[in-house]
Amino acid sequence: MRQRIGSPMLMWTMYGLVLILRIVTISWAAVKLPDPVASSFGASGAATGWSSRSAYLAFDIGVSALMVLGMPMLSRLANGSGAGVNIPNRDYWFRPENRAMLRRLMTGDLVFIACATGLLLTWVTVSVVIANQQAVPAMGSWSMLVVGAFVVVVVGRTVWMKVSRYAVPMGASAGR
Repeated sequence: MRQRIGSPMLMWTMYGLVLILRIVTISWAAVKLPDPVASSFGASGAATGWSSRSAYLAFDIGVSALMVLGMPMLSRLANGSGAGVNIPNRDYWFRPENRAMLRRLMTGDLVFIACATGLLLTWVTVSVVIANQQAVPAMGSWSMLVVGAFVVVVVGRTVWMKVSRYAVPMGASAGR
């Protein structure tokens, strides 16, 4: 059977680094952001909405906790009936003998998405701080390139997962 998972040590190391980066970035933003904060920006980059510094930071912390901390916990769905889990070859992966591998695969995929999301959220936080340090708060149009790159990476990973990651291994029977 070909190897289906990356190095767990590398995966969890990257995850830990992203968590540390989020904590450092949010702490830095707490010191650097003015009150009120330009917290919403239109397509032109101009500020379109404002919030208090504490409200912005609470939102940033909440989204980070939900996405970066919560995402890997979803792999626990592999332990249950499989309701709400939409993967290719579902009957194969939810067999009792394949559940351990399914959980490792799902954990790896969810940690990858959590890391990518954490990096995107870090970029957004840094961009908001930089935008708010200008006389007229505005976000550069280049910020959308980072969002586009995030979308390309996540869609690419999702296509790979659909086509290859959850394929039935060579020599295994897909049916029950």
